[in-house]
Amino acid sequence: MSSPSALHRRREAGVTLVELLIATFLLALILLAIAPLFITSVKSNYAANEYTSIHNIARDRLEQLMSLPFNDAQLDAANSPFSNDLPPNLPDPKTGVPSATSPVNTLSMTYTVTLFQESPPVNPGDKWVFRQVVAGSGWDFKRIDVTVTSSAFNTATGLGIGARTARVSGFIRNPSPGLP
Repeated sequence: MSSPSALHRRREAGVTLVELLIATFLLALILLAIAPLFITSVKSNYAANEYTSIHNIARDRLEQLMSLPFNDAQLDAANSPFSNDLPPNLPDPKTGVPSATSPVNTLSMTYTVTLFQESPPVNPGDKWVFRQVVAGSGWDFKRIDVTVTSSAFNTATGLGIGARTARVSGFIRNPSPGLP
């Protein structure tokens, strides 16, 4: 015959269906409350990754332009602004070459070149003055502004989650200041 304590343990050994339903309901309620946070986090991380990518593309292009000789045709302010020089299609993953069947490139890149001349201070303690000048006159600096824009979500390619723009700038000094 069973002792009363063994009988008591047998009754408490399992979980009742009501307890299981309450635990499941509480777990579902907590997960539903937390799920939007995870979705928002994934979207934010993707947006940050996309912005970082376009910023790096802009930075790379700026460095390429700043490494050119001062009087290179790509830095001619008279032709500024320079239009998009990115291919209209992304490279094919198999060949690495853009083709008409490749996904459409959602990025566009433009850059401008502005000329500046510096003037020494008139009075002691005054600051140097930098003023924008027109092509044909003497200048001391060229400012290069590179802008990369990611268009809105492309439904055909599934790329992008919204419009993003990154702009970077850099100055290069004229090796012969005051001369065009």
